[in-house]
Amino acid sequence: MGLDKANIFKLEDEDFVKYKKNPFLDCFESTKDFAKALKNDIDTKETPHSLLLAADYGMGKTFFSTRFTQYLRNNRYDVIYFSVWENDYMQEPFLAFSKVILNYIHNKFTTKKYIANATRLFEITEKLAESITFSTGIGFNISSEKLISAFKADTDPIVEFRKQLTSFINKIPKRKLILIVDELDRCRPDYAMKTLECIKHFFEIEGLFVILPTNKDALNDCIKSLYGIDNRNRNCRENYFQKFFNDERVLKRPIESDYLYIVNQYLTNTRLTEALNKGLLSECENIYNSITLLRNWFAAYSFHSCLTVRELKDFSIELARICNNFYEPIRAQWLACIMAYKNVDKDYNFKYPLPIEHCFYKEHFTSQSRKNGKDSIITLAVFLNKMRQIKALNYHPFNSQNQRLQIDPYYNFYNKYRQLESSLQNYNGIDTYFANLKKDMVAVKSYYRDCKEVLDRLKDIEDSIVEQNDVIKSYQAKYGSDDNDNYRESTYQNIINNPEVLYQVTNL
Repeated sequence: MGLDKANIFKLEDEDFVKYKKNPFLDCFESTKDFAKALKNDIDTKETPHSLLLAADYGMGKTFFSTRFTQYLRNNRYDVIYFSVWENDYMQEPFLAFSKVILNYIHNKFTTKKYIANATRLFEITEKLAESITFSTGIGFNISSEKLISAFKADTDPIVEFRKQLTSFINKIPKRKLILIVDELDRCRPDYAMKTLECIKHFFEIEGLFVILPTNKDALNDCIKSLYGIDNRNRNCRENYFQKFFNDERVLKRPIESDYLYIVNQYLTNTRLTEALNKGLLSECENIYNSITLLRNWFAAYSFHSCLTVRELKDFSIELARICNNFYEPIRAQWLACIMAYKNVDKDYNFKYPLPIEHCFYKEHFTSQSRKNGKDSIITLAVFLNKMRQIKALNYHPFNSQNQRLQIDPYYNFYNKYRQLESSLQNYNGIDTYFANLKKDMVAVKSYYRDCKEVLDRLKDIEDSIVEQNDVIKSYQAKYGSDDNDNYRESTYQNIINNPEVLYQVTNL
């Protein structure tokens, strides 16, 4: 099955069968709730009715509209789904609308009792279609010859068209025909406005409920480019849209849990098999390269960076490709973060929204920058705090004149290691620091082998080293931090911005 499932009517038959039975099988609960509310609108609002279903680009208008169409059909509603953008090669929208409506009627009303009525509607529609040759000022073209013929006729063809279409809608069990006109915001401005005018002048028919999922800003831009009207800056209570729409609903923006639902559809174990087999990702949840953490963090960061649903899907696919071809065990939180913020404008003050304890956290442009978790660990805060609690002993060796000896191994050892070396800046330096401490401790133990008080304090220092090392290991397991972090930070960002770099990087 292909990954692009926005329009379920374009799926192969074997894939569509699942959606025909359960249209919202890959949707979150909020989508299902919204669909039920919209169906209630259809049931309770009077017709003719035109509803603007507003949403930004990439927020799932087609995804929802096609599933909602099938949902209504499953509930015995008569629904026509129509992509106006796919039909804007036709000169006039009326022709495109007529085509889908007549095709629907032809397929639905096949019995002999409807044939005469259907034939009459086809004849009227054909007469209108043939008449289209010059602009009327409302977006339609009428030839002067056909127009004169129409006026000489006993009936107005437009009135007759509406009458015949209404008669068919009245034969529908629910006496309502729902027309979902999708992708209007993808059409060129003149065609988009012609489509709205076509619906207004030809299809304002009792029993017809028209839903137009579209980007409201795109329609505003159409109005401004064609008529010079900036609908967004109008101070009056009414706006230009109200001549076309009776009502407006906003397609609900997904919440953070919805983002995770979508991510889980694309970052599956199957699609990340290669990364798992290579050990680049792990199924263990308490480790830095956990596949679960990758999903959770990517969903969270994508939500807060305001990715559209389309971007979320595209980025998830790209993230899976990157993971399967990575060069080292993946630092999941860092990779997820920079992927989610890939297209966000990064000005002088921008910083990635990582927790302060993360080894890649940066507090920019402050007089007193806070330290991230790695910086805190390198200061050996746990170990030094224990050292200060242990303090120096009151016991010191004295000579026969009651003067303290100049050579006091414990005293010198304690003073040497109670302060951190200024050169200590990485994990390797910490290992060396503790290795030297343990080596020096051997001599002190030997000197004080008969002094329990000193030996107890040396045992406390050993325990503090173990505790500090446990803190370091725990931090490294959580974030995958090591002495290559600075190189890793820039490399990951370079890979996200320039994917071809991935195949040039060697293991750290």
